[in-house]
Amino acid sequence: MGGRFRVAFVRPVPPMPRLLLRSAAVALAFATPAFASETVSKAQVLEAIRTFEANAVGSLAQSKSADQEGAAVAKASNIILKFAIESDDVVVDLGADAVPWCDVKKGLQEVSGAGQRGLLLAAYVCGSVRAQLQSGKQDPNPLAGWVAMLRVYRAMRIREGVEIPEVETLLARQANGSLEASAAAALRRSRERLRKAYGATDPPAAVPQP
Repeated sequence: MGGRFRVAFVRPVPPMPRLLLRSAAVALAFATPAFASETVSKAQVLEAIRTFEANAVGSLAQSKSADQEGAAVAKASNIILKFAIESDDVVVDLGADAVPWCDVKKGLQEVSGAGQRGLLLAAYVCGSVRAQLQSGKQDPNPLAGWVAMLRVYRAMRIREGVEIPEVETLLARQANGSLEASAAAALRRSRERLRKAYGATDPPAAVPQP
């Protein structure tokens, strides 16, 4: 980089932090999803989950550039989201009770911290899908997704000073041991809303379309 040789009173633009680059990449991926026409297999989504987890937070070694990590996260996020929407093997709750930091119906374009919120949404879907594939049964309980999301959020919070009020609430509940009970309550509220909307005894086995 040539910034160090500039005249002293001309400040070079600092590079975008690595986590924010990944956040921006995911926001762009969600805004213009490049879904392939082929169905995503379990093997493909599990590989995408491994890629997401390896690149979303980053490692101390930093063997890849921030751009490479951002591209890997965006591609993996698209694969995971496509699988969650289309597969009958998983049910991911994207309602207001499950993802209070994102209004999936309205989108992320007008929300402050859209990139970070989008990255957290991808982490939530990633954790939820992985847990259901590991257990071999559908489970819309948001707990596994929250745990995966909070792992990424803690890294954001430490490295970038990011604070999202809705996620701070979940982080506090994880700290005091009430996160599991909160997830069960969120699931009950989601089911009740779906019963009212669809007049069904049980919620439809499908992911709400973003």
